[in-house]
Amino acid sequence: MAINITPNELIRDRHFLVVSKETKQTKSGDAYYVLELSNSSGKIEAKIWNNNIAHCNFEVGKIIELNGKSQEYNGKVGLIIDSCQVVDNEETANYSPTVPTLVFDIETVGKKFEELDAKEQDYLLNNLLKNDEDKEEAKKKTALFSIFGFVCAIGCYNPGTDRGIVLCLTPGESRELVPESEAYSYECFADEKNLLKRFWEITEKYEKFVTYNGDNFDFPYLIIRSGINRVKVPMAIKKWSDDVIDLQNKIRQGSGQHSAFKLEMLCKAFGVENPKEAGVSGGEVTSLFEKKEYNTIADYVSRDAFSTSRLYLIWKEYMSGEK
Repeated sequence: MAINITPNELIRDRHFLVVSKETKQTKSGDAYYVLELSNSSGKIEAKIWNNNIAHCNFEVGKIIELNGKSQEYNGKVGLIIDSCQVVDNEETANYSPTVPTLVFDIETVGKKFEELDAKEQDYLLNNLLKNDEDKEEAKKKTALFSIFGFVCAIGCYNPGTDRGIVLCLTPGESRELVPESEAYSYECFADEKNLLKRFWEITEKYEKFVTYNGDNFDFPYLIIRSGINRVKVPMAIKKWSDDVIDLQNKIRQGSGQHSAFKLEMLCKAFGVENPKEAGVSGGEVTSLFEKKEYNTIADYVSRDAFSTSRLYLIWKEYMSGEK
């Protein structure tokens, strides 16, 4: 996220945090500095040429007051620093850019087992769920698999603004759903394709994405369903990157079978509102959808996204190691 500075702008007494410093040389052998600067709106690159180094006092991790000008090079705007000095009486936290962050959770509905053909039934029971001993219960788990299910709701929450939106499937009905919380607005869709289109439109406004088990479930499910619906996914989802945070991977104990905790158990341990306390769980969504209880589904997914966002803020402040 770049700071909004126009080319050829005079910069006077502006304050920035020095994020990093790199020493380079011109073709003639003169040393110069390349700094990465930030404030609450973003980051920008700045150069201190050799003839101005004597007029510049700075430290990485400190706030500086600078004078100079902006310059555009190869379509990118940066700063040329004429002079700068360290400012000691300001909090560096105020100069860290706020990254637009979206916390989200999806709910899915599966086809009835009887609607699958013989090959699909065999594949579900003897491949995907071959370790399930109770085959009658296994027949109810079609919603877990994107080739046998579909997305019926997505809860999105912005922890920076404390506002959220729920996208909910209400096929064949033109109805308005009433949000359980004033922090949310709800949008209804007649089909999954348009619901997915709207979700990917929303994601283009954000740079960081937070889920609980999103690496293994939410993102793959959304991507596969988008392909099936011929909806364009506008970005590459890179697991384990700084831009895609799966809290199930971040808050776990070891790497064994029982190392990944259930969201509701973490909420209880960390003093966060449990989204399932109202008596709804993900396993009931298919049944609720069949009963056209769309508002109940929307409320449930909104609580899931909200609780995940609160857990994320705790992880970010106390557990991530970020300064």
